[in-house]
Amino acid sequence: MVHRYGTNSTSYVLLEGPKQYFTSPRVDGFLAYQIRAGAAVIGGDPVCSRRQAPELIRDFVAAMAQRPVGAYQVSPDMRDAFSEAGFKDIQIGKEAIFDLSQVSLAGGQMELVRAATNKARREGVVISEHRPFALGARSVNLELRAISAEWLSSKGEHELGFLLGSLGLEQRSAKRYFIARSGGGAGRIEGFIVCEPIYGRNGYYLDVTRRRLDAVRGTMELLTMEILRVLGAEGYEMASMGLAPLALLDDPDLKGHPRVTSLMRFVYQRVNNNYDFKLLYRYKAKYHPHSLGTTLLLFQSEEIDHADALRGDPGA
Repeated sequence: MVHRYGTNSTSYVLLEGPKQYFTSPRVDGFLAYQIRAGAAVIGGDPVCSRRQAPELIRDFVAAMAQRPVGAYQVSPDMRDAFSEAGFKDIQIGKEAIFDLSQVSLAGGQMELVRAATNKARREGVVISEHRPFALGARSVNLELRAISAEWLSSKGEHELGFLLGSLGLEQRSAKRYFIARSGGGAGRIEGFIVCEPIYGRNGYYLDVTRRRLDAVRGTMELLTMEILRVLGAEGYEMASMGLAPLALLDDPDLKGHPRVTSLMRFVYQRVNNNYDFKLLYRYKAKYHPHSLGTTLLLFQSEEIDHADALRGDPGA
């Protein structure tokens, strides 16, 4: 189903992590969701055809038996399907999207990224693709796990796993692993990025990003640009760096939800937790993506403006 209908950048991620799945006998497809704070929260787009999506959403709402239903990180392409099923929407951030035929380090706007990649190259950082189940891969897998554990420790040991993928080294999958080694390719691993396929758009999602806390400067810039170059050379059309939450909240519909809009802007501007949303946006923006996809939160009524979902369960 993900291979047939997966157009959202997070569609492949729906196959892992703490999720439940809903199917309907009337629809070829599924929804992934969690129950949090008394509400059923759908993750990403329905994985089905656009034509059948309203039926799947309505059947899911009926199956939840009066439980409040929302949807997180929905694409504009599926907005109308939710609207037909009685949902309203509000913008929650922007997605950094790249046209792989246009990726280049040339030009003044790429000066900072170009300088960082050049520094990493001078320091002997080399990018390669790692295959976790190849002969002799065990030592690399152990190093990747150690780097990931160190990085997570710096973030309070908290993995944001609802619509972010995992390292996933324990089982075969369609994930691709790109690693950056210092020492001309013979030294330690400085950082890595795990990419997941976006089948419906002939692209990849640069999802799990990890580096050593003392990584060679420019490692992640070199790693990112080399991945985009490799994917483009292989004939893929697009890549996504994923959601920058709460960034560029420019949707006119936000005026209709002043309380939640004010809360989101406050968190973006003022709250510096382990996942600094402003820093995350700036990091992605410096690559100058070719488009910024709008990402939506959908809900059944205006009750979201009372912020009830934020009470009680800190995971809400």
